[in-house]
Amino acid sequence: MNYRVALLMTLALSFSVKSECQLMTSQQTVSYGTLSAAERQAAKEQDVELPERHLQLTVNCDKPQRVRLFFSSSLPKNNAFAFGSEGRMKVTAMNAVVDDREVLLTPVRLPESAITNAGNNRMVVTLDEGAAFVVGDEVSGQHFSLTLAVSSYFKNQPVTEKMTYRGNLQIRVDAQ
Repeated sequence: MNYRVALLMTLALSFSVKSECQLMTSQQTVSYGTLSAAERQAAKEQDVELPERHLQLTVNCDKPQRVRLFFSSSLPKNNAFAFGSEGRMKVTAMNAVVDDREVLLTPVRLPESAITNAGNNRMVVTLDEGAAFVVGDEVSGQHFSLTLAVSSYFKNQPVTEKMTYRGNLQIRVDAQ
């Protein structure tokens, strides 16, 4: 018997916000559509890599504040962002802007953590950690934006019916 196989992959975003700031995203769900049996067979036993997707995040505050973004997931696996039972997501933050001025990003573990490096243009997002906006020192502002590049991979396995692979990225804003 020959089964036609389709896979639906989505990335759901959820948000919680502290202080008087509003977090907006260019989209809350990312769908990779379906993957045919032929496409999976072409990957053979290698991981199936899906096209990178970009999300634009914007935080608008009613007054100038220091803002940090923290990233978590309700579907973690092995201290990473899971994508289904046998997959993973790699999230990279880049193109950070505060009040129309390009800035750098630096990782932070907690809302109170001290800044320990000068920052970079790009930063790989780590599960249960955050990002601070810096130019030498941490930057305050009213309007923050950055781009998240999401790369998703999953282990190719035999499939006899339609399967759904889900990833989840939760973003919390800490503003002071």
